[in-house]
Amino acid sequence: MARPFLLLSHPGHELRLFHWMEQASPMVACLTDGSGGSAVARTDYSDQCVRSAGAVYYPLAGTRSDRAWYQAILRRDSAPFLDAVAAVVACRPNLVVSDAVDGYNPMHDLCAAVGAAAAARLGVAHLVSRAITGGTEEIAHKIGLDPDAIGRKLAAVAAYGPVAEEVRRILKVEESALSVECLRRPVFMWPEHHTPDWEETGRARVGDRRYGEPIEYARHVRPIAWAVLHAPSE
Repeated sequence: MARPFLLLSHPGHELRLFHWMEQASPMVACLTDGSGGSAVARTDYSDQCVRSAGAVYYPLAGTRSDRAWYQAILRRDSAPFLDAVAAVVACRPNLVVSDAVDGYNPMHDLCAAVGAAAAARLGVAHLVSRAITGGTEEIAHKIGLDPDAIGRKLAAVAAYGPVAEEVRRILKVEESALSVECLRRPVFMWPEHHTPDWEETGRARVGDRRYGEPIEYARHVRPIAWAVLHAPSE
């Protein structure tokens, strides 16, 4: 039986849709292993989280470290992103949900492109879930959580130690993140000129010598998104 596919850039984003996972039993996959600069993967935490919601954790064959993905972006290498599209399409889901383009992290933005491309190939709807607060996307589905569902979601957050601080920051800004879950319609059209917040962050980290070269929207990310979204169907 066909089921939805939830494609995320980083492990931990599934907590945003914990109750939706309980209801829809999607397949859930992450592009990165969540290791960031620590070299410690978070995929085991996501596996447990997804299973506790009654969904199916689907390890993509092309799951890579954050550093490996960023190196691919700097090379403008669309191949691993196209491989991710193919992996989603092979599962034949009836709905694709992905991270939204939020300007916070280039992998969030490119995950949205992968989700859109997979949905287009399949002829199914593509919806997005924001990993961070804010956004102007129209809400397609809003799910209110009752006290029991909130309790289960809180337990899942508590069990996911590596993202506890991130969750606390989100709840400070968006108190409803525990009690309401939203699936949104994507609106970003990949314009030629755009300056996401992550560009400034990248330049600052190059200045701190944490990175050797900054990722840029026009030079690196948009060309990959364009290649993914306009690749010929097989």
